[in-house]
Amino acid sequence: MEIKQVQEKEIEQVMEIISDAKALLKTTSKQWQNGYPNREGLLSDIHQGFLYGAYIDEKLVGVIALVTGVFNVDYDVLEGEWLIPYSADDLVVHRLAVKKEYYNQHIGSALMEYATKYATEKGIKSIKIDTHRLNLPMQRLCNQAGYHLNGIIHIKRVEPDQTRLLFEKSI
Repeated sequence: MEIKQVQEKEIEQVMEIISDAKALLKTTSKQWQNGYPNREGLLSDIHQGFLYGAYIDEKLVGVIALVTGVFNVDYDVLEGEWLIPYSADDLVVHRLAVKKEYYNQHIGSALMEYATKYATEKGIKSIKIDTHRLNLPMQRLCNQAGYHLNGIIHIKRVEPDQTRLLFEKSI
């Protein structure tokens, strides 16, 4: 497996992966059901160099957004405690998704490991992730990757349930 930045020409493959993830989440947490993430946002991730893909035999099978240098307004109030106080210098993981045919093949774990490697190489001291309280697969990934459950945030994006669990890993 190779992990590298996704290119704009791969946007249709990215959208298929996101569609698979939305279908899965619809059966569990209802997360990502109101037009998010969308093509424009994912293209922005690509243009800013945030979107990375997992490739098997040169086929894109999973994605992860590794966001740095952007202050996430959803993190301005945490019901809980940070391991390391939040700043725009932290790495924030967003939009992790895997193609349906590759579920249960540890693609998500590999992407999470890559996030740790990325942060280590860049000298980033903290990685933060938020997920829906009913998104058990993402919570398992966080726990398996050594993240600490810090508390709860409330996202600003309008969704039926705006409460998210906030996980953090210090590097």
